[in-house]
Amino acid sequence: MIEVAGLVRVLGKKKEQKRVIDDLSFTAPADAITGLLGPNGAGKTTTMRILATLLRPSEGTARVGGYSVVDEPLAVRRCIGLVTEEPGLHDRLTPRELLLFAASACGLSSDKAEERLRHLSALVGLDAHLDTRCGRLSKGNRQKVSLVRALIHDPPVLLLDEPTANMDVLATDAFHELLLDPELRAGKTVLLSSHSIDEVDRLADRVVGIAAGRLALEGTRAEIAARDDAGDFRRAVVTILGQTVLAREPVL
Repeated sequence: MIEVAGLVRVLGKKKEQKRVIDDLSFTAPADAITGLLGPNGAGKTTTMRILATLLRPSEGTARVGGYSVVDEPLAVRRCIGLVTEEPGLHDRLTPRELLLFAASACGLSSDKAEERLRHLSALVGLDAHLDTRCGRLSKGNRQKVSLVRALIHDPPVLLLDEPTANMDVLATDAFHELLLDPELRAGKTVLLSSHSIDEVDRLADRVVGIAAGRLALEGTRAEIAARDDAGDFRRAVVTILGQTVLAREPVL
């Protein structure tokens, strides 16, 4: 489980400080995909970076897999897999080389690393590209490599920070199908950040909506849709996020 309570992240010097995250609290349960939804600049990536221990919160607490991101960052890193918008692959390495290195860095034996690579590569459809240099792969296949890298050590928590932002429609659909595969995410806590309502509507079991750094909505898709007169999830999200943004804008 992921637990966030009263999270604050302040940027800038004292006279020009801005709260990118402002008293944010939510949970993401195990064995489910939680969509972190919001417009550009809402604070999604900052939140994900804090959960991945890449940034420290200014105030508040966050626990990932039972560990504090401030007090136990190494334990958090051992229990997460991270996929970002930009895969950050070494272009001169092949997926096989890169993934076996990642497995070794996570403490897997050679035999276990080979076993995990065979299993995950077959699951995501990467077998034909394992010995092609990463620099020659399509965006969709590069993100598959990133996903396998995140899963190679079988972590209980998967953090996906806008992983389809630079993909075309076919690659995006293929990536969605992977995330919906029960075998791929069995028992895992998955937090997916996105600015696409359609993506979250398709993938998420629960939704956390943020705007201007603050929590705007939280619940299942059905619970959120019920907040619209016609029971329309998309319209409910747009309305609630829009109202939150307007409430945070200064009056001129």
